[in-house]
Amino acid sequence: MATYLKPEMLHVYRQTTNLQRHVNWIVTRRRECEGRFPAQNVISLRRHPLRWFHRVWYRSRGCRPPLDPAEKKQLAEVCAAKKARLIHIYFGTEAARCIPFLRGAKLPKVVSFHGADLSEKLTDDELDGIIENTDLFLCRSKSLAAELTARGAEDFRIKLNYTGVPVPDVKRHGSATGPLRILQACRFLAKKGLDTTLRAVALMRDAGRDIRLTLAGDGEEKDQLEKLSAVLGIADITEFAGFLNQRELEQLYGEHDVFVHPSRTTITGDREGIPNSLLEAMAHGMPVVATRHSGIPEAITHDKTGLLIDHSEPDELAAALTRLAGSPEHRERLGSSARQEIMDRFSIAACVRSLEDAYEEASGNFMP
Repeated sequence: MATYLKPEMLHVYRQTTNLQRHVNWIVTRRRECEGRFPAQNVISLRRHPLRWFHRVWYRSRGCRPPLDPAEKKQLAEVCAAKKARLIHIYFGTEAARCIPFLRGAKLPKVVSFHGADLSEKLTDDELDGIIENTDLFLCRSKSLAAELTARGAEDFRIKLNYTGVPVPDVKRHGSATGPLRILQACRFLAKKGLDTTLRAVALMRDAGRDIRLTLAGDGEEKDQLEKLSAVLGIADITEFAGFLNQRELEQLYGEHDVFVHPSRTTITGDREGIPNSLLEAMAHGMPVVATRHSGIPEAITHDKTGLLIDHSEPDELAAALTRLAGSPEHRERLGSSARQEIMDRFSIAACVRSLEDAYEEASGNFMP
C-alpha cells in the first residue's frame, strides 16, 4: 500500500489485521495514523535521496510515477527475506505504480479494487499493464467486477470480496417521538451526494416536518456544503460533526433514526464500492435510505433491509424519508432486517474468510 493508513481506510485495517490462516507483512511508502491503526509487521520503504527527481520527471510527462528502482529492490528484498508466498496490492492506482515490480515477481499476485481506483484515475494503458501481470483480482462489489470485465479483465480471474464490518451488541436509542434525526457519515466528496441530502432536508422542512440532520466527516466539499445549508435556510437544524473516531461514530448510529447515503457516479467516473459507513449503520440496526448506485443494491433489498431510490435527487430522497418519518414501526422493521443482513453476509469474519479463500485459490492456480 502507498500509505498505511489514511484515516478513512478503516476497512483496509480490518482486513489486514484479521487474517486467520495467513500471516501478512505490510509494506508501505508512508506510515500514518499509527495510533488509530496499530499493526504489527509493517515495513516502511526507505526513500532514495533522488526520489523527488524520479517523481518530477514522470509527472512532467503526464505519467504516474512508478516505484523507483530503490523501492522496487527493497520490495523484492522483503519478499525474499519473509519467504513470501503471495503479493497483494491494495488499490488499482497503487498497482499501476508497481507494474515494473509485478512484471518481475515470480509469485502469485493479487490486486484489489475499491471504487475510485477503477475510474478515469486509472488509464486504459495502466489497467492493461496490471491485467497482464496479475493473477487474481478482488472487487468489493459486483458492479466494480462488471466494470473491470468491461475494461478487459477475464471473468474467471475476478473474485468478489466485500469489506466487512463488526456487528456490535448494541441497543439503539431511536425514538418514536420528537424530530426525525437523520445521519450521513462519509468523506465529503462529490460522489457521496451530500448536497442532495441537504436539499432533501430543506424540502422536508418546507413541508412542515420536524427534522434534524447530522453530517459526520470532512473533505474537500465541506466549505461549500456549509454555505449551501445556510442558503437553504437549514443551518439551524444541521450539525457538521467533523471527522469522528469509531466510538464517537457508533454513538451517532445509536442516537439517530435514519441513515442516508444518496451516492452517485461523478463526471470523472468516481463511484462507490459499497460504503462502509452504510454497512456499519445497518449493523447497528439503523434503517437506511440510499441510491441504486454501484454496489449498494448488493447490500440493500428495497423495502426489506432499507429503502432504495433511483437517483441522487432531493425530491426522491425527501419522499423516502417522509415515508419513514411517519412510521416508527417501519423504521424498526427495516433496521432489524438490515442488521441481520450484515450478520449473514457482511461481517468481518465472513469477508476475511473470502479474502483468505482467494489467497489460496491464487496460490493453488499459480504457474510460474
